[in-house]
Amino acid sequence: MNIFSVLYCEIRKVCRSKVFWLVFLVFALAPIMMGIGTISSSGPNESSWQMYLSQLLNSLSGLGLIGYTFSAAWVFGREYTDNTIQDLLVKPVSRGNIVMSKMLVILTWDILLSIYMFAIALSIGGFMGLTGWSSALIMNIFIRFFITSLLFIIVSTPGAFLANVSKGYLAPIGLILIIVIFSSVLASMGFASYFPWTIPSVFLGSGFLSFSSILILISTGIAGIAGTFVWWRFAEQQ
Repeated sequence: MNIFSVLYCEIRKVCRSKVFWLVFLVFALAPIMMGIGTISSSGPNESSWQMYLSQLLNSLSGLGLIGYTFSAAWVFGREYTDNTIQDLLVKPVSRGNIVMSKMLVILTWDILLSIYMFAIALSIGGFMGLTGWSSALIMNIFIRFFITSLLFIIVSTPGAFLANVSKGYLAPIGLILIIVIFSSVLASMGFASYFPWTIPSVFLGSGFLSFSSILILISTGIAGIAGTFVWWRFAEQQ
């Protein structure tokens, strides 16, 4: 089987799962609740698109981190919890192709979630009748949010590796909750630019990253991907 056949199988497995659609439901409810809360605190006539999207997307960035890590952990971890890992390993398929196809599915899923969240946020803002609409403003905020989402996706790759090591997806979820707590502490201490999981939020706020932050991001992403490939290379030793 070539990588396209394996990728097709992975897409079917994910799309036919209830978890895939449940995640989209959760990502719809969160922007709705956050948007209503943001606007209710000041009133629709006092809120502009600039203020609304800035506050809302800052809140959604943390949700994105949890969601992206969950998707990475679930795509790999479900093979262990559903007891399908051994069947997958004995198939005449390159393990590198399996990992690559899963990574591509995760990337596509996460990008769709990002666009979906932003679309829901725009819908809520339009429904509430916010003032100050500008196509240039919306596009500028969207680009910054989308790049931030890609940065969060990069640092979610260790979740895939941990899902394989722990043979499930609960450990990565627990770890990311701890990371969220540490992120708040480290950010308040001025170390946000040096902690992989807070660096995307730094970019969201400033639109700029230092060389050291970029290096930390790249190293974290590569470590997660490389670790996952190596783990699957020696999976028969599990």
